[in-house]
Order: sequence, then C-alpha cells, then structure tokens
Amino acid sequence: MKRFSVLRSGSVIVLFCSLALSSQPTPILAEIIDFESGGWVLYDAEIIEHMDRQCLIGSAFLPHIAFTNGIIEYDLAVDGSRSYPGISFRAESQFAYENFYCRPHVSGRPDALQYTAVFNGVAGWQLYNGPGFTAAAEIPSGEWIHVRLEIKDQRARVFFGDGEQPALVINDLKHIAAAGPIGIKSAKNKSACFSNFSVTKTDEIDLGPAANPVFSRGLVTEWELSQPLRATDVDAEDYPDADLAAQIQWQRVTAEPNGLLDIARQVPRSLNGEADLVFARVFLEAEADEVRRFSFGYSDIAAVFLNGQLLFTGNSTYRSRDETFSGIVGLNDTLHLSLRQGRNELLFAVVEIFGGWGLMGQDNSDDFLHARLTRLWEFDTGNRLPESVVYDANREILYVTNNFRGGDEYISRVSVSGEVIDKEWVTGLNRPTGMAIWDDRLWVVDRQHLVEIDLAEGTIRERHLIPDPEMPNDVAFDDAGVAYVTDTRGSRIYCFEAGEFTVWLAGDEVDRPNGILVDGDRLLFGNGADGCLKSADRQEKAVRVIACFGDDSNVDGLCQAGDDGYIVSVFKGRMYHVTDTGEVTELLNTTASGFFCADIEYVRDKKLIIVPGLFDNRLAAYRFEGL
Repeated sequence: MKRFSVLRSGSVIVLFCSLALSSQPTPILAEIIDFESGGWVLYDAEIIEHMDRQCLIGSAFLPHIAFTNGIIEYDLAVDGSRSYPGISFRAESQFAYENFYCRPHVSGRPDALQYTAVFNGVAGWQLYNGPGFTAAAEIPSGEWIHVRLEIKDQRARVFFGDGEQPALVINDLKHIAAAGPIGIKSAKNKSACFSNFSVTKTDEIDLGPAANPVFSRGLVTEWELSQPLRATDVDAEDYPDADLAAQIQWQRVTAEPNGLLDIARQVPRSLNGEADLVFARVFLEAEADEVRRFSFGYSDIAAVFLNGQLLFTGNSTYRSRDETFSGIVGLNDTLHLSLRQGRNELLFAVVEIFGGWGLMGQDNSDDFLHARLTRLWEFDTGNRLPESVVYDANREILYVTNNFRGGDEYISRVSVSGEVIDKEWVTGLNRPTGMAIWDDRLWVVDRQHLVEIDLAEGTIRERHLIPDPEMPNDVAFDDAGVAYVTDTRGSRIYCFEAGEFTVWLAGDEVDRPNGILVDGDRLLFGNGADGCLKSADRQEKAVRVIACFGDDSNVDGLCQAGDDGYIVSVFKGRMYHVTDTGEVTELLNTTASGFFCADIEYVRDKKLIIVPGLFDNRLAAYRFEGL
C-alpha cells in the first residue's frame, strides 16, 4: 500500500480549489495518514499528545484525497462536555458536503450520532433527523473509541465502538456520489481528540439490500419558492403588498419523496449572519367550498396565509420553547383550511436562523379507497386505543381490545352495525393485543399471558404464562387447537399445545413478527424488520417471502379472503389484498388522514372488513366486494 502525501496548504479556499485543478485520482489508501505527514491542511487545529498518542484537536482537511466510496476510520477520545466532533466527506466546497458527528454530552440518547447534509453552508440537522439520520450510542469519556464509516454511492453505515452491528445506517446520502475532500470537524480544545485516521478508497463494499421506503399520501412535492430575502426587510406576518410581490422571483422546486423541502438546497443564505426569509407557496384545488385539514412543519419561524389572510404564526427555533427543544422538522402542526371553490393559494413565509431551513406539507384529505371498497360506518368507540378486532360468528358480535397503557385494560363488545353493546365487557387485562376464537373461548394475548375467556360467561377462565415475554402480540389457532403466538420484540413465534409453550420458530427469518395466520399446513406471519409477509411450512419450517410492503411496514392484521388470497393491514394506515403468488393490490391508504390500520377482521359472509384505528380511538367498517 502507498502512503498518502501532499503539500501542506495555508488556506481553506486553496483546499477546495486544488480538488478542481487535480486531474489524477489519488492512489488507494489503507494506512494511517499521520497528522504530520504534510497531507493535512490544519484549520484552527493543533497536533498534541493525549492519552499516550499523537492526536489532532480542531478542524483539518485532506484536500487531494478525492474520496467517493470506501472506508474512513479513526479513533476518538472525548471528555463528555458539549461538543460535536465528526468528519466531512465528498466536499464540493467549504459550503457543501456530507457530515457525520457525535454528541458526547447526550450519550445514550436517540440523537447521540447524526448524519446531516450541508448545503450552501447550512447544516440541516433539524431536517435530517430520526431513522436513517440519527441513532443512539453510548459515548464513554476518557477512552479511545473506534469509529468506522463504510460509504458506497448514496448509502453509508457507521460502526461506533466495539459493536459488531452498525450503530447508524444512512440510506440516503443527500449529495451526489462524487469525489471530494475529507475533513475533521471539531473544536480546538480537548473536548475531542482524533487519532489513527485512515482512508481506504474502494467500490468493493457490500452494504446489504437497499432500503425500500414507503411514504405517506398527500405530501406536497412541488412548491414555488422565492429568492432569499433579509428577514429584517420583510414583515413575515404581513401578506406581500404590491411592491414586494413585484420583486418576488418564483421558481418551481421539488421536495424530497418524504415531503421535505430543504430550502438551503435551493437558495443560499446571506453571508452576514442575519436571519433570512423565503416565501413558498402551493395551490390547492377545491370542487366546492370546504374545510380541509392540512399538516405542516417548518424551521425556524413561519407565517401561513390562505388566499391572502394570515392563519398561523409559529416559532420553532432551537431552544425557543425550553432548553431541551431542538426544533426538529415534522408534520407536527395542523390547519383547518376554509377553501373556496376553485384555486386557493397557501403561502408560507419561512425564516431561518440556525440548524436547517426547511418546510413540508401534507393534504390530509388525500386518502385512497379502492373502487371495490365502501366505507359503511366509522365512529369513536369510547375505547382507549382499539388495537384488535375478532368476529364471533355464533353470536354475531365483534370483540375489540383496548390497549391503553393503564394496567387494567378491557375488551369491548360491538355489533356489526357499529353499536357499542358493552364497553367494558371483560376487564383486568394488561395491554391486550391480538385475539382468536377457539372452542367457544376467546383467547387474548396480553403482555405476559395468553388469556382464556369464556364467551358464554364473559369471564377469565385461565391465564397461561408466556415464558420470557418481551412483547407478545398476536395469536392464531389451527384446526386441532394448537395456538401460535408472535413475540415482536423477542423475534420469535411460540407454539402453545397441551398447556405448554415452546419456541416454534426463531432466527434470521423471524425479526419483529406481528400478525399471524394459520393456513392449512403453513403459518403466515408479518415480519416487521423487512416489512414482508412470509410463510413457514409447519413441518419443515422453511420460510419463504410472499410479498413485501416497504421498510417500516408493520404487518399487523392477516385474514383469509377466500381461495384468492389474503387481506393484510399495515399498521400505519395501509391495507392490501395479496395473492399467494405475491400479487399485491392496495385497498386502503389512510396515511394522509393519519387513521391507522391495526389488527383487522374480515367477516367473509357479510363482506365486512373491520379496521381499528388505535390512536384516534375509532373503529371503521368497509364493505369489500372482492377483486
């Protein structure tokens, strides 16, 4: 392997200009790049001895590295004080690059590690947050921590410390995969020290299967955006007058598939450190006068106008509400828009101060209902978190579990026409979830037991203790009375036979199972880790994938739909018809309105699908005419 060496430069500007002037790629690296090798440009940095090592504090860059894909490794030592030590890579300029860092002062929290993209000098950490961007990690003080980044095209993963599994998986790097310099970014103090920095440039990296994200309906993906304005020159709470309107230069811009519009990606901020403002607008069409729900998120300050009238002002600036408030962007605010027939202008004035300049919106009326599906009734059951429904054909009654976290939950009885017969029919359950009927008994999964309820008496006959329960979830019976119970957090499926539990299936193919169904000599289950519906042969236990619904697709309800397939509910508001050959037809999508599809029931002879909405306490019934 060849040692990396370049001439030291005295300017950060030279660092990025030199990349553009270089026409020859740098040789592959796999050895430590010494901080005194001459390859580094030190920028507010110092090389010191710390914990028996030569290390660097502050910020420094490798201008000629021309890194696209490969591995970046280093050791990090922190003292636990507030700091944000990390690295930049694929730098296009000093104002545009990928950025990974950690927060030692919030060790163990869900945002202890973070990836963010920097556009036009704005690090959008308030925008790029949550799965795929932030992760929890323990960051010990006073010892060396090994950090390894594996980067390939638009994806990356971070190994932090001694863990064998990646601490953070980044599924969508925001800059294009183009060669650029690498840098260390930290404060010039001993809050963080870097040592043993090495780079390997290679395309031979296997990051596993690519993510398959699923996005909500109703997201605004096309906006009109103004040029940036100084916030001090514009009163954000006043609709633009004729003079200001004449100055606005509108451009059409496209948001990301998840609805996020990173404004800094489209327009630069001013260089004087003052607050900046843009106007963004979208036009909503209405066939008649109506009131429509619209959810949105913003950073940092926003004013919203409908057809020229001010509806909302809000401040989501970092620490503006309390010391712990971060101002993370999400669809956290909702307006009820009084739309008039025809075209309506929804205008946002968005001010940026620090941490990310962003906007997102969602039309909550954009639910999807298949032509063969008709909503019959929908009402608030009075339940607290209705999670599962099962139909008693002998009594023509629906049983509904209440999953409220109170420790004394209950089961309700509801008619097929949508009337509550007995709200608290059976009590004394601990967060009940899935149910099944066998031998004229209702079998209910709660947090520790498979609970056996006498249907005629409405009383608990017995509680069968589940061994080592982590999150028991759903239950299904075969014709012989053998029950199968999923444990979602335990990533296993139990068999319950002759009063005894055994682990029936576990391993790599069973990861966060939820919904379960016995179909002849097969067991079907929803696998939460990959969002797939799978089947397992009940004799050989061979597992195969029937269909997948995208990452973060928690398959909650499974019902047979006759000889032509199954009806499958995905927790966060989707329902499908699935054939055994894997043909998928979407029946319902309520991700825009936020109505969840928990553990459904299909009453075949009545052509009814009953859907519990969980968090909004609603129960809904649909007539399904088949496909």
